[in-house]
Amino acid sequence: MTKQPLTPVGVQNKLTELYALADLALQTEALTIQSFFKEWVKANFTLNTKQDEYLDNLNDQIAAYFGSQCSLCFSSKLPIDLIYPAPPSGEYSKWTGSSNNLAVKSDGKEKPTATGSLTFEFTYTV
Repeated sequence: MTKQPLTPVGVQNKLTELYALADLALQTEALTIQSFFKEWVKANFTLNTKQDEYLDNLNDQIAAYFGSQCSLCFSSKLPIDLIYPAPPSGEYSKWTGSSNNLAVKSDGKEKPTATGSLTFEFTYTV
């Protein structure tokens, strides 16, 4: 798979590539992002120095949460959107958030079935 820029278009291109995979290969990607969110992002997106450092410092609990959400979306080929405005000039704090309307069901044996969508949004505080 090719690396994409970490931009809204890059995320959509990556999803198109992922969702064209065979079911077993897609499930492997889903399980990988669930367990290794930071590493998966680095392996699949080209990051600038600030993005790379930010990802390195991302809290492990939030990384696990983001990975679980992405994993569910991958397994059910659901949309994931990225809202990533240009950062302000000068000093700022960057926040990463996610919101979703995911509905997840499982019969206990098979992989979960999900509907809905996921959105990641970067915001800045000056």
